[in-house]
Amino acid sequence: MEDIEQSRLEELLMCPVCQDIYNDPRQLPCGHSICLGCLENMKDHASNRNYRCPDCRTSIGEIAHKNYALNNIAEDFRVYRRRREKQTNCVYCDLCWQKHILAIKTCLKCEVSLCKEHVKDHLELPVFTGHPLVEPLGDLLERKCPEHKDAVLRYYCNSSRRYICNICALERKQLNLSTEASSVLHRRLFEYMDQHFKVLQEQIAESTSPQRMSLRLNGVTMVLLCLWFIVLYYAYNFSVENHTLQESLEQEQKRIKFIYSTIEGLPMLDMDTVNHFLRVSSDLTTVKRVGTRLNYPHTNNRFDEAPQVLSTQCFSSGTHIWEVEAEGQWDIAVSYKSIPRKSKDSSVFGNNVESWSLKHDGKGTLSVHHNKGQTAVSESLQSRWIAVMVSFEEGSIAFNSTTAQLHKFKATLIQPVCLGLGVYVVNPPSSASIVNAL
Repeated sequence: MEDIEQSRLEELLMCPVCQDIYNDPRQLPCGHSICLGCLENMKDHASNRNYRCPDCRTSIGEIAHKNYALNNIAEDFRVYRRRREKQTNCVYCDLCWQKHILAIKTCLKCEVSLCKEHVKDHLELPVFTGHPLVEPLGDLLERKCPEHKDAVLRYYCNSSRRYICNICALERKQLNLSTEASSVLHRRLFEYMDQHFKVLQEQIAESTSPQRMSLRLNGVTMVLLCLWFIVLYYAYNFSVENHTLQESLEQEQKRIKFIYSTIEGLPMLDMDTVNHFLRVSSDLTTVKRVGTRLNYPHTNNRFDEAPQVLSTQCFSSGTHIWEVEAEGQWDIAVSYKSIPRKSKDSSVFGNNVESWSLKHDGKGTLSVHHNKGQTAVSESLQSRWIAVMVSFEEGSIAFNSTTAQLHKFKATLIQPVCLGLGVYVVNPPSSASIVNAL
């Protein structure tokens, strides 16, 4: 995926004339850009002043301003490409310890670089499914957070122009909140003091006799004392609020570490796909049907109509088992990621060729669905536990209870598959949880 994105970026940064990365790009009136050198060559070789844009053939004219944003992006890409080429040329296989063998891939999950021989296991064995392989990286240690050693750099910080980990992102957010609160308190304090000092100035200006001046000055002294107590009050509140924010930050850090340690190895639910009437637990393993629409951001991957959600982890080979606990009216499915997301009918698990599902009506009746076909299941559930088994080699999808096999589909799986959960009613209370994955 990283190679595809890099190729796409290189294509976007390529001058249509010289077919190389932009060098001092100039933006034409039509919106396209070309290198300054290419533009000057076009002017020199044009028979008249009516030369045209090489992309859309629009007349260029004499106005062509420098595209500073595109120039900076192109320069950064050149530096990045040179660094990647240098790293690739000197990255050796971590498993060939007796001699230096150049690596051809790096596994981001195992954090090792592999040669042509040792990468075979990652490509062939089911146990390595889901391990992302990229071009050899020589900066694996730089991908670890220098402050939180066991955390991986995941998010890009625009202000510092570097990648940071989850905990760093949370700390930065809490720091921003604290800074914002401090700014508000300071602004309110100064506004209050300015207002009262203006009143004091007006009162002093109105004083016309020594007696009145003495009385006014005594009043000024009292007001200044009051202002001093106000300053102490705000300073104390600000200190308390900062302490509260720090405690909240520490609790949030502990919660994040607990979540990561608890759900390690479990597939999580994809928040980009969850329907607006489903609430997902903080550990991303349980989904519950709610009656109030939740304010999730709009994404192209979200199920807009069907109350469903997909798992983040998908598989394209091997044999895999998901163990799920569900209650109420639910739907447990195996689905391609290409399943429709915006339709009221065709997005429902089992109502299309992209998914296979087991449905429970909330009253004890089971049925299986695929491509709008429905088959009743004679077996009944003795518990809330369901196992979903997918075998790419056998070409099968099976749903099992604690006592028997409920149904087995024969399916030639041609795309990566994910676990899908659907919960449809509020009453009886409907929910589903991923409890294990094998």
